[in-house]
Amino acid sequence: MRQALEHPEGGDVGVSGVQDELVVRPDFRTGLVVLVVIAVAGAGIVAAILIGDAPTVFALIVGGLFAILIPLAIGALLSARITLTAHELVVQGLFGRKREPRSRVAEVVRASIIAPRGGAGESLFVLDAQRALLFRVQGSLYSREDLTRLADALGVPCSGPGRPVSAKEFAETYPGLVSWVEQHPYRLAFAVAGVVCVTGMAVAFVSLATAS
Repeated sequence: MRQALEHPEGGDVGVSGVQDELVVRPDFRTGLVVLVVIAVAGAGIVAAILIGDAPTVFALIVGGLFAILIPLAIGALLSARITLTAHELVVQGLFGRKREPRSRVAEVVRASIIAPRGGAGESLFVLDAQRALLFRVQGSLYSREDLTRLADALGVPCSGPGRPVSAKEFAETYPGLVSWVEQHPYRLAFAVAGVVCVTGMAVAFVSLATAS
């Protein structure tokens, strides 16, 4: 993704000026490609459900989820930005803005965390002096170059595993930085699948009872 360095008033600055002012934004064109992939995947899943023998209610559920997911993704892409000034660090997201005094930033941890299907997503964890999490910057929105420039501009010690690791493995070395859900993705998947199956069985039972 393309990274932007700029003053809030509009004037661009070079890398040498990032210690005073840095604004990082996602690349809109790359984000649009991701949105198109999500939309095509959603349409394909819904079509497969309708063509197959699965209950139509599954198509409605999946279609509804994607109908919610896509506008949220667009909103996140348009609103996301990170602003670092001489006095504070501000992370703007879809549902709000979080800011912390720059003086609270004491350490940065950078890690590539392996996803359930084998891919690795990079994240930048911004910590305070007690190693409590202040911010987590997801590499899904910002490129590796973005993360590098932000870490360099913060000017604090940067550590992290030298290779991609699972969330569970990462939590053993850096406790409290990733959620229980991220550490146990398969348990969550099984739970969701169970809920979907129970819902489908309930709908089928109601349909049979009503027909009789």
